[in-house]
Amino acid sequence: MNSATGQQEYTRGGSFQTNASGDLTTSTGEIVQGWSATNGVVNTNNPIGNITIPSGSLQAPIATQNVSLGLNLDSATAAGGSFSTSMTVYDSLGNSHVITFNFTPTATPNQWNYTMSFPNSDLTAPGTPTTGTLTFNSNGQLISPASTDPQPVLQATGLSDGAADMNITWNLYSNGTPSITQYAQPSATSAMTQDGAAAANLTSVGIANGGQIVAQYSNGQQVVVGQMAMANISNPDSLISAGDNNYVLGADTATPAIGLPSTGGRGSVLGGSVEASTVDIATEFTNLIVYQRSYEANASMVTTIDQLSQDTINLKQS
Repeated sequence: MNSATGQQEYTRGGSFQTNASGDLTTSTGEIVQGWSATNGVVNTNNPIGNITIPSGSLQAPIATQNVSLGLNLDSATAAGGSFSTSMTVYDSLGNSHVITFNFTPTATPNQWNYTMSFPNSDLTAPGTPTTGTLTFNSNGQLISPASTDPQPVLQATGLSDGAADMNITWNLYSNGTPSITQYAQPSATSAMTQDGAAAANLTSVGIANGGQIVAQYSNGQQVVVGQMAMANISNPDSLISAGDNNYVLGADTATPAIGLPSTGGRGSVLGGSVEASTVDIATEFTNLIVYQRSYEANASMVTTIDQLSQDTINLKQS
């Protein structure tokens, strides 16, 4: 960290705050050193510098490009039946839209037709739904489309709010494993994901495990905005105290090895933790009771010996 005079200092303190410039500082005002993130990515190959926290910043919206559904289609559903589910996605302006998935079994066993549609009320002209067929094997596993086949894409053009056209890919597989099954259980959605987000305000900033500085936004997203640096000093006893739990290098101090926590022999950083005393209050309280009982027993023994001595003296005098 850098002191007010520009001197490099080192600390074990973990209570940080931000100054008027948005720099991460210690409780006594020294500026914490590390790496600031660019678009959520930290390049630790760059030299260390001040970590700037984006106080009061507004996160830009992210348009949805990919969606995924974890669901089961009931193999006992007769032809003519159907199952529907919906999902919220976001356009380039951060406005939300609800897309709908509809599934209907065909006359062919283990086969379902699907429709993926964008709400026409959100378009300047009626859109064209994406349609297709899902085929399952006798074990209820999706076999067509295969993971190597092109995945369904829903196109939404001419959005009435003026946002950019959308192309939403429906990923039917996760790491090569189908996310849709056909078992003899009620049709139901178990999970859904999409990679878009509305515009959001910064709500809080915290330190995660490993020394990452993480910003929390009002839409629930967390973004890495920085990374703390840690120094490994092979002879820490040579450091000179600068007060307030801060230290400077002494004449015999080895050159600090600065890098990421938990690497190269450096210590670890636990986010949101408070360093506790090494004293166990329960153990010490128990020891106190034992010591008190021992003291009382010894005091009673001294009293008894004193009484015996007095009785002996009285016998000798009589």
